[in-house]
Amino acid sequence: MRKLLVVLVFLFAIGLIVGYVYFFQVPSHNEVKEYILIIEKGDNLRTIARKLKTNGIIRNEFPFILLAKVYGIDKKIVPTAYKFDNTMSVFRIVDNIANERIYTIKIRIPEGCTMYQVDEIFATNDFTKRGDILKIVTNRAIIEKYGIKSDRLEGYLFPSTYFVPFYYKDKPEEIVDMLVKTFFKKVNREEYEKMAKNVGLTFEQAVVLASMIEREAGKIKEEKYLVSSVFHNRLKKRMQLGSCATVIYGLIDRGMWYNNNLKKWHLSYDTPYNTYIHFGLPKSAISNPSLESLKAAVTPANTDYLYFVSKNDGTHVFSKSYLEHEKYVKIYQVDYWKYRR
Repeated sequence: MRKLLVVLVFLFAIGLIVGYVYFFQVPSHNEVKEYILIIEKGDNLRTIARKLKTNGIIRNEFPFILLAKVYGIDKKIVPTAYKFDNTMSVFRIVDNIANERIYTIKIRIPEGCTMYQVDEIFATNDFTKRGDILKIVTNRAIIEKYGIKSDRLEGYLFPSTYFVPFYYKDKPEEIVDMLVKTFFKKVNREEYEKMAKNVGLTFEQAVVLASMIEREAGKIKEEKYLVSSVFHNRLKKRMQLGSCATVIYGLIDRGMWYNNNLKKWHLSYDTPYNTYIHFGLPKSAISNPSLESLKAAVTPANTDYLYFVSKNDGTHVFSKSYLEHEKYVKIYQVDYWKYRR
């Protein structure tokens, strides 16, 4: 009798081990199959388990549900996405969900890019269709939600490297919200407003100016503050800002083809952004600036410069008078391009 009891206990233990390995550890198939689990609003553990089983990621629903409850997942189910494959154990699947190891795609938004380029970046990465982002960033109700006085969210789509939740696929409003919220995490609005006021600008005007500095100064940190000083000096003297970057943005905004070759007639083409024609700042930002450009907009260098021209190597030469400026234009633009042809 005692021997029989020992045998039964042994068999029971073996059964537990086999069951444990079968249900919790053994991959469901030998052939690797990936699956992106999309958890929608209203999903529960049974819904999730059914999706995993239907797509061949788990053998049975019960072990998953049991373990998920132990982890407390049933109390914190939120819409998101995970990437699994059928070589993963139930433990690993549940652990990934419990620790919110969501599936993300790495996307880089470069400094100085426009909302048109942001739209293209997300469309190229199959997150949205072309034009989806543009509809959101020009939606007045959405703009007002952030307390921004503008007709678009250009300037507030913060440039950075993002790990975008896969769940945001086909959800352009979520994507834009992520970019704008990142802007306000990086930029203390109250502080920035005070600094802007000190140089005679509103918060929104400072962002517009920063977007111009970003496009004109390029990557040279020190020159951002010099370019800023030129624009500030011109504003004080009520001179036209004469920024080529604003002309280019106006052309693109009108849907005109631009091949990086600014012609003389472009400078007289009337758009709300053309600062060769219109006085003051353009009606909205022309790019999404870096933190350095935002800082430069409200803390310009103390200079008497009124002009600058590109030296075609990423740097600029600055001038106090138009005569001096014309001399540098001839050297670095007229003669340079003449001899390159």
